[in-house]
Amino acid sequence: MQTITITNSKLFSVAAVFVIAVIAITFLIIAKAFLIPLAWSLVIALASFQMLTRIERKFHIKRLFSSLLYVAFVFLVIILLFYFFYREIASIIQGIPSLSDNLALTIHNITNELEGYGLHIPMIDQTMIHSWIADHTDLITKALASFGKSIGNVFLIGVYLFFILYYRDNYLYFMKLREKSDDDFALAKKRSKETIDIITNFLYGLFVTTLILAVMLYIVFLLIGLKYALFFAFLVAMLTLLPYIGSPLGMAIVFIFASISHDGLIVPLLALVGIIISNAIKGNVIKPIVIGNKINLNAFMIFLSVITGGLIWGVSGMILFMPFAGIAKVLLEYNESTRPLTALFTILPKNALKPSVHSKNDGTQE
Repeated sequence: MQTITITNSKLFSVAAVFVIAVIAITFLIIAKAFLIPLAWSLVIALASFQMLTRIERKFHIKRLFSSLLYVAFVFLVIILLFYFFYREIASIIQGIPSLSDNLALTIHNITNELEGYGLHIPMIDQTMIHSWIADHTDLITKALASFGKSIGNVFLIGVYLFFILYYRDNYLYFMKLREKSDDDFALAKKRSKETIDIITNFLYGLFVTTLILAVMLYIVFLLIGLKYALFFAFLVAMLTLLPYIGSPLGMAIVFIFASISHDGLIVPLLALVGIIISNAIKGNVIKPIVIGNKINLNAFMIFLSVITGGLIWGVSGMILFMPFAGIAKVLLEYNESTRPLTALFTILPKNALKPSVHSKNDGTQE
């Protein structure tokens, strides 16, 4: 009779996995100030390895110079982006008094329209609206003040990015020392290349589709006469980086601002229609061409990664955990015991559940 000890029971295995998961999540939350910049730099570096290697070989550039130049380029792009949003938000804050007047007029017109249908609503004093907006302006000011902390994180990302780029061959040497044979080393290099391809494809597709969406929205907002068209075009496009929640949030922000800053509902409704059509073009036309199905995660896994990342790391986690899920899928595929788990990550093909040719042949032979 086989004896079952505590250590080899299924209950012990489930409990051990649960404890390890709790410890890992606790570590991710406690150390997020260190891990979030490191994760961003790692993702950016992995997406840049192949490009920088080709540039170094073609132009005979030393790795130190290429790494410094690339980090400086990333710094410049991020700082220009911060400056653009800071300037636009500051301009909107300066126009808050006129926006509050428009909001009071809009509420007054809506109240009169409802009274025409027999619905009596208490009048809202205009000074109450002004005081409410003035009190909540501090939220925007605090958001602008938090840019300093974000710039500090950007500096850490730059430092981590430089060292990861400069010492990128060390990881290959580590794999060579770890693997026992040349075949195992070749398999490890192939696994590493597929991981890098996933991240490169994801970030490149994310950048291109976001830029195209911003251009489409900017044209739409200009045509309908929306104020601060460039700012809201880039804001909505960048919010779409957050799956499922970013697009509705951007639509709500644009609709509220357009309702306050313009008379009537024509401009707000046209803005909503423009955002919906632009997102449909991005998702059904541009995204399949640019990104394709390299990550090939199903909707549930994307939603789960977004929710989990948001709970652990906030906005950064919502963006970063999606490529991390793709990396986990690749790693699971290379292990025979964990390969069936990849079915939970992917979109199943149409003939996935049909019997294979071998099973049909076996059935006929019987």
